[in-house]
Order: sequence, then C-alpha cells, then structure tokens
Amino acid sequence: MKFCVIGAGSGGRAVAAYLSSLNYPVNLYNRSPSRIKHIKNSGGIRAEGAIYGFYPLAKITQNLEKAVKNTDILMVVVPASAHKEMAKKLAPFLTDDQIILLNPGRTFGSVEVSKYIKQQRKNLKVYIAETQTLLFTSRSLEKDMVRIHKIKDSVKFSSFRVNENPYIHKKLKAFFPQLIPAKNYFQLTLNNIGMLLHPSVALLNSGAIETGLNFKFYGEGASKSICKILEKLQTEINQILKKIGLRRFDFCSWAKQVYGESGKNIYDTLQKISVYKGIDAPSELKTRYFTEDVPTGLVPLASLGRFLKIDTPTIDSIIHLSNLICDIDFWEEGRTIEALSLSRILKNRFNLETQIPEAVGERQEFLFI
Repeated sequence: MKFCVIGAGSGGRAVAAYLSSLNYPVNLYNRSPSRIKHIKNSGGIRAEGAIYGFYPLAKITQNLEKAVKNTDILMVVVPASAHKEMAKKLAPFLTDDQIILLNPGRTFGSVEVSKYIKQQRKNLKVYIAETQTLLFTSRSLEKDMVRIHKIKDSVKFSSFRVNENPYIHKKLKAFFPQLIPAKNYFQLTLNNIGMLLHPSVALLNSGAIETGLNFKFYGEGASKSICKILEKLQTEINQILKKIGLRRFDFCSWAKQVYGESGKNIYDTLQKISVYKGIDAPSELKTRYFTEDVPTGLVPLASLGRFLKIDTPTIDSIIHLSNLICDIDFWEEGRTIEALSLSRILKNRFNLETQIPEAVGERQEFLFI
C-alpha cells in the first residue's frame, strides 16, 4: 500500500509521520516550498509526542503529478477552503480505484471534490470520503518537526455514497483502526466540530488576537459567556438536523467518544479536554478559523437552514461579522446548497416539499446516487 499525503502543515506532517512509523511508503506534497524545505533536506519528519522519532519519506515534492503517481490512497490534509482548487488540480493525475480521504471534509467536502473531479474525468472511478475531524491533534514545529499531542480514540468517516464505506473501511482499517465508517453521510458531514468552535471563539476574542495578546484559545478564550453562544449555535444546528430526521448533535457526547472527556455543558467539557489546554490562540486574526470554518462550515449550515425555512440568527450573525472582519464575502465563496446542486437531492433524500432553484448550468450526475 502506497500513500500520498497532500499538505505539509501540522496535520499533514502528523499523518505522514504516523504512516511512515508503520513502515508504509509515503509521498509528501506541498504547493509552496517553505513548508517542505527542511523536510526535503532531512528526508523525513521528526515527530514528538504520541509518536517519537525520525520518520523517512519516499518522496517530498512540489510536483503533484509525481506525488500522486502509483499511490493507492491520497490523504488530503489541507484547509477545506482549498478542496475545490485541489480537486481541479488532482483530476488529471488520478487513476481508477484510488481512495481520496479528506482530513477532514468539514461540511459537504466529498460532494464538492466529487463535483470538480467529475467535471474533468466523468468516467473515472475513484472513492472519495471525508473524516468528521482530523485524527491527530497536532502542531507543526520548526524545520522538519511536528508534535502530535494525541491520536484520537475514534473518528468517523464517510463517502457521500455510503454503500462504498465498507470497501473504504476494509482498505483503511489495517493502519487507521481509529477510523469508523458512518452509517449516514449527512449525519457525519453536518456534525462539523470546527464550525461550532472556531469562528465564534476567534470572533469574540478578535480584539485580543489582533493586539497580539498571548492566551490559550480554549482554556481562556472559550469563556462561560462565549460558550453560551456555542450552545445556541448547537441548538440551531439541531433544529436543522431535526427537520431532516437526523440524530441530535451534542458536543459533550462527541468529546466523550473522541477524547474520553465530557462535562455537563460545552464550557465544562472544553475545560476538561487535556489536549485543548495547551493550544495557543492564533497570532493573527485572519486565520483558517475564519477562512476555512466559515465558508465550509457555517455557510452550508445557514444555506441548508434557508432551504428548509429554518431561522438561524446566531449562525447568520457569526457569518456576517466574519465577512466584515476578514473583508471576504463568505456567502459568495462558501458551499451553498445552490452552488453544490444539492436541492433536488435533498428533497428526494428527505422527502422535502420546499422549492429552491438549482444553480444555473449545474447538473446532478456527478453524485451517482
């Protein structure tokens, strides 16, 4: 089994080091030279924490075609906001039966990647799935290093075509026993942890972040008052899930499953998760907490809410203020029901009567329902 890891940030480094520690050949790709310069010079990644040591890589390159060639599984570990462009660039180099796993997919990641690959390679047979969250809690360090704080106990994954999950699981379980196939794609993709935690905590600490105040993002930034807003976000998410007949989302239950820690509410639970205690706030305001988690998390949820005629005032407020702070129209850039051509599929899947037009020129066939 040969792997290609796309992305050399903290998550990509953790995935590559972990797979190398199991003696699998791993190619590492990164678009810019800065993140792989020292890894290329040393020939691998130095890890500390949950795994420790130097782990060599088969190939370290900026050439996507060389990275992907003759590999079986592609681990895409880039911000979800880059999935669209990555899919467009990957499409020419893919071969039948390869597995693409988005780590994580955020919301509707598999749908978006499938769409743009099928636009170029309509008859290509690849398996595209997404995890709910990254398996590793990690931080990149200087030069060729990564610190893996924790390998999570259990993380769910799914393809949009859930009938493919058993095949993908069979291929993954030898080296990723922590990855568990979900029974319902929508249940997984709409339970996006990043969109719940990141934008709101970052937004409501924006003054401190912008002035360079050093604080712990969860331990100090996720105060009791801010966590009340997270609870309200969770309530709005659950109104959407209820409308389409899916199970209620509960952050505390998720934390118990993934980290073995849980409390009576979101604040209490965040304070108990040990690996969260050491995570610093970002050093600049315009980070992926906004540029990833808003367009690929909150926007698709709010869009789905509008489609279902459910008010989401808290989610809408976070999106609006994020637009102003980042000077980006996340509604324009984000994953909406219209942009992904999901309205007809949703109506058929959940027996909905609501009417919303498809995006002009979009078609449904790429999903192969």
